[in-house]
Amino acid sequence: MAILAALECMYECFPHITLPQYLIALEVRKAERDGTPHTLASLVKKLRMPFSTASRVVWSLTEEGGSIGVIRYQSHPTDRRKKQLVVNQKNLPNEVPQAVTRAMLEYYGETVRQLRRSQG
Repeated sequence: MAILAALECMYECFPHITLPQYLIALEVRKAERDGTPHTLASLVKKLRMPFSTASRVVWSLTEEGGSIGVIRYQSHPTDRRKKQLVVNQKNLPNEVPQAVTRAMLEYYGETVRQLRRSQG
């Protein structure tokens, strides 16, 4: 349910996004949220796709490479030769995480409410 809600929302915000673009955007977001942002090389290894394909798709997701602009390159904190891939928050519509949250609440609603009550 959450995946479908996110896909639907991404389609509404970016009607011309492709499945590879969506897959890469999700993986970049996940890695960044886990505290280990991808480099292009680590993304290629994780998704097992050709370097040239990943490079082209990542570029299409940047402001410089297209109209989507949800990914940006950021300097690596310890290796100045590398760049990390991170979510460009200013271009990421708030509707995407909200749609996922809404779908999760609808699908797992009672369980989520019980967890909230037990934590509060």
